[in-house]
Amino acid sequence: MTDRVPASGNPNSHISAARLLDCAVEGSDGAIGTVDPVSEEVAPDHLVVDTGGTLLSKKVLLPLWVIAHVDESTRTVHVPHTKEHVRAAPRFDRDLRVTDPGYRAQIDEHYADRPGS
Repeated sequence: MTDRVPASGNPNSHISAARLLDCAVEGSDGAIGTVDPVSEEVAPDHLVVDTGGTLLSKKVLLPLWVIAHVDESTRTVHVPHTKEHVRAAPRFDRDLRVTDPGYRAQIDEHYADRPGS
């Protein structure tokens, strides 16, 4: 996998995943949350997204291959999935990380099952 994602406006331009910390995450139907700084602690091919909310805050993993593009001018990561679908992803578990093959398979399967949903 890669630690770089496509930037808006130029299909040959890519941005480092490390530069996405604190960026907004936008789904096909609106705002999902923000890229959490804990992303620096996970494998370079995933981001941790804090889906927000005071009482119902949930952090989920987002594989970089899911990202459609990044708008650097607005610091927004765009994904072709609905808010509900991203928020329904398995909860980010600091203890399992993405190095656990079963946990990683759950994450990848969640996004692969319903592309664009």
